[in-house]
Parts: sequence; C-alpha cells; structure tokens
Amino acid sequence: MAAQPSDGSRNSDQAEQPADVRVSVGLAPSESGGAPEISKEEVDGHYYRPLLQAAFKGDWESAKRFFERDSASKTAKITSRSETVLHIAALSAQDQFLENLVELLSPCLEALEMVDCNGRTALHNAVLCGRIRKVKALVRSNPKLTQLADNEGRVPLAISSLEASMHKEIAWFLAKSTTNDGPSNPFSGPSAIKPILDFTYSGHHDITLYLVWRYPHLLTMKNTNYANPSILHVLAVMPNQFPSGTRLSVLEALIYKCIPVDLNYKPTDKNSDPLLQYLTRSLWNAAKFVVPIIKRVHEVKLRHLSAAELAKQVCIAISYMNTTEIAQFIEEGLLFQATSRGIREMVKLCIKFFPELIWISPHGRSLMAHAVKFRQERTLGLFLKVSSTSELSIVPAPTWEESNDVMSIAAKYNPKFDAVTKVAGAAFQMQRELQWFKAVEKWIEPFVRIVTFDSKSYWDIFVEQHNELLEKGEKWVKDTANSCMLVSTLIATILFAAAFTVPGGNNGNTGVPLLLGEDSLLVFAISDALGLFFSVTAILLFLAILTSRYEPQDFLESLPKKIIMGLCFLFLSLAFMLVAFAATLTIVLGKRLEWVLIPVTLLTCLPVALFVALQLPLLYQMVKSTYGPSIFRAEDIWK
Repeated sequence: MAAQPSDGSRNSDQAEQPADVRVSVGLAPSESGGAPEISKEEVDGHYYRPLLQAAFKGDWESAKRFFERDSASKTAKITSRSETVLHIAALSAQDQFLENLVELLSPCLEALEMVDCNGRTALHNAVLCGRIRKVKALVRSNPKLTQLADNEGRVPLAISSLEASMHKEIAWFLAKSTTNDGPSNPFSGPSAIKPILDFTYSGHHDITLYLVWRYPHLLTMKNTNYANPSILHVLAVMPNQFPSGTRLSVLEALIYKCIPVDLNYKPTDKNSDPLLQYLTRSLWNAAKFVVPIIKRVHEVKLRHLSAAELAKQVCIAISYMNTTEIAQFIEEGLLFQATSRGIREMVKLCIKFFPELIWISPHGRSLMAHAVKFRQERTLGLFLKVSSTSELSIVPAPTWEESNDVMSIAAKYNPKFDAVTKVAGAAFQMQRELQWFKAVEKWIEPFVRIVTFDSKSYWDIFVEQHNELLEKGEKWVKDTANSCMLVSTLIATILFAAAFTVPGGNNGNTGVPLLLGEDSLLVFAISDALGLFFSVTAILLFLAILTSRYEPQDFLESLPKKIIMGLCFLFLSLAFMLVAFAATLTIVLGKRLEWVLIPVTLLTCLPVALFVALQLPLLYQMVKSTYGPSIFRAEDIWK
C-alpha cells in the first residue's frame, strides 16, 4: 500500500481517498523513506479523483500532500486519455497551480515532455486554453517543448496560429521561441506554410512578417491543400486587410492619419529611436489604454501597413524567379480575386512588379471588364492613364469584342453589389449605376454606343435590368421627401405665427413693437424671417421632388440635387428657429433670471448638434456621390 501520511494530516487524507480503492504496488522506494510507492501503471480512476479536483480548483496544498503520499502520481497517467496532472493543470484556469507544478517537475525535463493519447504535451493544452502565464512557465522550464509535435504533426505554434485571433500574445511569444531545430523542424517540412497561412487569415501579418523574415523561403512556399495556397493568394481575398477595403468614420480617419505605427518585426536593439520619437510613441501607447477608439484604430493601421509590407516582400521574393515560375505562382485567379474585391493595393503592387500581368484575361475577360462587373471603381482607376490627346485613355485600349462585353456588363444589375457602391438609399444606388453606365459609354468605341443587341439598345437593357431598383429608388425618394416636407411645414407654421406675436408686445396705437430698439428683438426678427424663408423654400423643393417624373435619367442629377438642397434648407430653417427661440427667452428672462441664459443657449444648440450628427453622414454621401470626382479617376501605378 501507499506510504502512510503523518498523524497530523491522516484524517483529512483518509476523507479524500475512498476506502475500497484498489492500487498496484510498485517496487521503487518513496522520496520520503523506504516505504513502497504507487506504480505508474493505470489504476482505478477513483484513486486520482482528489488530484484531478485539486488541479481544476487550484488547490496546491491538497495536491502537494497527494504527491508526498504518492510521488509517482506526479507523472502518472490519471485519465482515460493518458493525461498527467500537468496536462490537466494546463487546461484549467489556475495559473499559479501549474507554475508550482512546473517548478516541482523542472529537475526532470522528461516529465514536462510527456504526451497524452493525441501526442500533445502540456504546452499544447496551455495554448488551447489561452493562458500566457502557463505557456511562459512551460517554455522557460523546457524550451524544447516548442519543437515537439502532436500526432497530427502540429507544434504549439501551429495550434496558436488557429487561436491567434483570440490569443495574439501567446502567438507572438511562441513565434519568437520556436526555432527550426529537431525533432520536428517546424519551418522546413511540407506543412511549414500552414501556420503562416493561418496567421495571415487571422490578420496578424506582423507575426507573419517576423516569421518570414527569419525563414525567407516561406514567402514563396505553397500549400496545395488550401484553396488559397500562398501568402499572396490569402491576401488577395481579404479586402478588409487594406485601406481600400476599410470604412472609417471622420474621427477614425483623423486618428488613422496621426497615430504612429512601427512594424517591429526585425530586431531593433542596436538602433535606438530618437528621444522625440520615443516620447511620441509612449504617449500614443498610453492613449490606447485610456481611449478605446485609439487602440482600435491603431490595430487597423497596423494590420494595413503589415499587410502591404507582407505583400511587397512576397513580390520581391517572386521577382527572383524566372518568367515561367512567376506565371505559375501568380495565377490569373489571384489577380481576379484582388480585382473583383477592389483590393487596389494588391493589384497595383503585382502590376508594378510584373507589368506583363496587365494583359491577362481571367475567365475570358480583361481585368478592366472584371472591375466594371464587380463595380470596383478604385481598381479600375489603375488601368487608366492620362493621355496627351484626351482626358483619359485605357491601358490597353478595349477591342470591339471587349467594348460590347463591357457595355453588356455595365447595363446589367446585380443586387449583391449594392454594398460595394457605399452609398445610402436606393435612389443613390440607382444614381451610381447610371454613373457607371455613362462612364463606360464614354470609354468604348462610339459605334458600340448606338448598336442594338437582340433588337434592343444597351440603354433599353439597362432600364429593364434596373426596373426593380428604379421602383425602390422612387419609393425611397417619396418617403424621404414626405417626411422632410412635414417637418418643414411645422417649422414654417411656427415661425409664421411667431412673426405676429412679437416678444414684449406692440404699441396699441401704432402697432410698433415696444422693444424695437433692443438687440435681442432684432436677432429674433432676422432669425424668424430667415427661418421662415428657408422652410418655405424646403417645402417647395420637396414638393418638386414629389411631382417629378421619376425617369431613370432624373436619378443621375435632378433628384439628388433637389434632395441635397432640401435637406440643407431644412437644417438652416431648424437652426434659425432655435436662434429665434433663444432670442425670445433672452427678451423674457434677460432682466429677471440672467443665469438662465447660458444653460438655455446650450440646450438650444443640442437639437442642432443632434441633427448634424444624424443627418450629416447621409448628406455627405449624397454630396460626394453627386458632386464628387468621376468614377474614372486615373491612378499612377508607379507612385
């Protein structure tokens, strides 16, 4: 039987251990004396239940007494999955318990390397559990653990690449701790690219940059079991990893431009930063913990810069290949994915390094045609250049077949691309479709514009394809105009009535206001008149919208301009109404309760600010869509 505990702890130990447990007796002496100890062979599960409970609860004292009674239990297989107490401790949420256990087992490094039925060490479990303290404790006690693979051939770094979206700190630590040594050589085998691709899918390109900087051969390595077999292929299907595929608010865009980001994937110990840069970076790091939006924008910018740098490094590595190898690596599908998703940075980088790619035709269509089909205006701008004879020209120029193909694409409507246009409301989606059609019409050969297709012109096809969107746009415009006209009418009614009830009253004989010489009365009169003028003008504009024909051409400029002007006049009328209200309170309460003026003025500004915050983004999108730059905006690939 097991060595008996001391008298002081006998009662408590007997309460933990069932009386009918059957154990196997070993021949080795215990650490405390010459009494025999429990064998490492598997025993009845009831025996180790107190040890399991202690590991999950973090009760180190109970576990320590168990180890003193049975020293073999430190490394015994105590579950049906052949897990030791170290495996169980790594899966629990008790960091201190595992640190104590690692310290106890550290003289015997083999004890830290024991595996379960899946070939996983305790470090594998700690990575799955997401506990950085446990990972650091295990690796520092036995650095060899980072090189041990499970039955599926995965080292802890490979597992962390799948969990990196939740536990990036662990992924960074393992990336710096894992080497290409034996027995697994994780960065040399055919599956070495898999964790790299997983890190790229997770958006942690800074970790990927660090690993490919240490092992450059991974830049051009492929995994044939993946739909996107290389780093460049993965980046080509992730538009949100680049600035062109990310939408930021006005405040976020301002922070994005100001916040510094360091791509510290290379050692920088020898090159210390200047004091001013160090202080600036320290201030921003402190601000990230205080203001959540700064931390979020910093992560976005870090992701953007590291993704661009990673794509650049891959292209540099590919450029050392011969022409045939380059063509095999950068398939047509890669540029098709980047073009159709609007990843301007990827397309620009690939064409900049390999100009011959501009001639490829994925799925039988040129890259320009795919940009038109998927309504990716930013990608299309890369295929335009300034011409000496005309405003814009195409590189290369479209042939007769391409002209017909592109016109047919521009005339068709696909609802799933509405989100790509980044405009609000069905009316402005219709406007954007019209802008695409008109722009492509100017691009192609003149004869194609008037030629019929199946006895129909391309304009007829456009109207038929967009009939449903046209109906939605008409409903959206009418609902918006009705709502805004109702508000404008209420404001006009209030201001019209206020004009005949002047604050302070009128002279009974002459009808002249008694406070005619007061500045506050002058402010009231001017603001009331202007508010009434703007509200009536807004009513007329919204009435004109309701009586429009709602022809497709009206959605290009006529209706959007009326909506924009109507909203602007409505905002001005609301603002002047509130100014008139504040002036009236000044007249009534100015000499009695002077302290009321400041809070009343601030409260008066609140509705104006609320209107601006709620309606300004919509108004901005409308103005940008109507008066903004054309869809065809040439961009120099070489800059």
